[in-house]
Amino acid sequence: MRNTKFQDHAYFIWKSFLKDRWGTYSLGALSVLLTNLMQVLAPKNIGWIVDFFADKDIPKILTGHDKTQTFLILFLVLAISRVMINVFRFMWRITLGRQTHYAAAELRRDVWEHVRYFKKEDLDRKFTKGVLMSASASDTMTARFIFGFTLVAVFDVAFLGIFTFITMAYIHLGMALLSCVFLLFVPIFVRRLSKKEVEQYRHVQDTLSHFNDLSSQAVATIKLQRLTQTGPFWEKRLMAIADQHRNQRLKGIGLSLLYIPVMGIAAIISYVVLFVMGIYFTFNGKMTVGEFISMQGLIFLLHDPLMSLGFVISEWKKAFAGLERLAEIYQHEKEQFLLKIGNPINEAATEPVLEAKNLSFTFSESSPLFENLNFKLTKGDRLGITGPIGSGKTTLVTILTGLERHNGGEIHFFGKPFSNYTHTDLRNYIAHVHQKPFLFADSIRTNVIMDRDMSDEEVWKYLDIAGLKEDVEGFPNKLNTQLGEWGINLSGGQKQRLTLARALARKPKLLFLDDCLSAVDTITEERILKNLDQYLKDVTLVWVAHRKSTLKYCNHTFELKAHN
Repeated sequence: MRNTKFQDHAYFIWKSFLKDRWGTYSLGALSVLLTNLMQVLAPKNIGWIVDFFADKDIPKILTGHDKTQTFLILFLVLAISRVMINVFRFMWRITLGRQTHYAAAELRRDVWEHVRYFKKEDLDRKFTKGVLMSASASDTMTARFIFGFTLVAVFDVAFLGIFTFITMAYIHLGMALLSCVFLLFVPIFVRRLSKKEVEQYRHVQDTLSHFNDLSSQAVATIKLQRLTQTGPFWEKRLMAIADQHRNQRLKGIGLSLLYIPVMGIAAIISYVVLFVMGIYFTFNGKMTVGEFISMQGLIFLLHDPLMSLGFVISEWKKAFAGLERLAEIYQHEKEQFLLKIGNPINEAATEPVLEAKNLSFTFSESSPLFENLNFKLTKGDRLGITGPIGSGKTTLVTILTGLERHNGGEIHFFGKPFSNYTHTDLRNYIAHVHQKPFLFADSIRTNVIMDRDMSDEEVWKYLDIAGLKEDVEGFPNKLNTQLGEWGINLSGGQKQRLTLARALARKPKLLFLDDCLSAVDTITEERILKNLDQYLKDVTLVWVAHRKSTLKYCNHTFELKAHN
């Protein structure tokens, strides 16, 4: 049973998009309408030409002073109708068709605009990487069609079907009515089939999300797999879920293909019956040869929208199923402190850059991880934090960066609590280099620059400070070197240094380094530490490290105790 709240929001998204662009959609609908009129005119005009050569009556508006002029009029009408079909098709492509691509971009952007405010536990449990990858790639690509090309098909079915039937009825009402009798059962079949197809689409998306999650885990644990020789196990798991996804996709494709024989059989029977009747009426003088030829062309024209009807309904249902999945993301509960509007940060304030007052943190139903923690950091200070595994170092950094707010005590940034600032402003002033580096499957340059406007000279500067410049210069493509997923083709130390360079490129006022040089050899580490101390004199640093030698440049240090 689908949540009606998500269904309603899916329709709201769709209607709002159309409402905001009503002028474009109106022009697009008019273009489809005119295209359909020209399509109907073409076979009708061919019938008039045949009747003209057979000396039968044709509409007076097409009759000239003599036969030559009449023929020229008929020829021009036929030629102009064919040209205008292409003109109007081009018009609906640049109006309605283009909205498909605009909608995809907007839907994908909205995924990020909502997910960025989700609670961390929701991202870890419900909206995992696989789910979000499936939503931003597959669901947006499926949902986008109801904003453009599916609407074209809807207008085409409606306008072309109506115009064709009216024209056929004008020639012979009985044959026009009979042409629809054989297709009356089709909507019943389509309704049942589309319901199964939508259910299958959801199964396909679920297996795709699972496959994406499993792939991410496999890539993230590649080194552990080499050490433990568990590669074959992971390969077996990935192949199993890939086969499952493929089978689900094939089943969905099979359901979609069922539209073809059913619609096709109905169309063939309809055409054969009308062809026989048309010959009978022509031989008995109840229909001219030109009308018979026009009728056959119109029957084929009528079958086109009717044949498309099944696919239109199918695409419509699947698109809204995808939009419902996106609506679930858009309406999911947000972390309120991330949404809060705050005050601008005053860098000139005389207060400490970072101050902790009686800071404490307790996991549910456990003793405090740490408590009564107090310190002040001014501009350019270096704080070193060490302690055994499980003492709470990473948790403390998460609190000090403002990502975790469920703590006791107070944290002030430039004299004011984090709650006084927007999350976006804090991220512009604070950078955090994690223990486990995350890299995008793109170039080294892109992984450093991200969303900033930066010259290659600046990129090399940050790579140099991070101790990675010589390594990158040794790569054949240098800054254009493409990284695999999660930077798999770099060593652990190179990944850590690249994420450090990325953090430096943000030009932070407060920089957190969470044991981010653990995979770097001591000689390279010493060079990086000197660079950081020299080039970041005005930046406040908080270092977390297992090796106490890493903290030699810190003017403040403390050690967290093991949690019992």
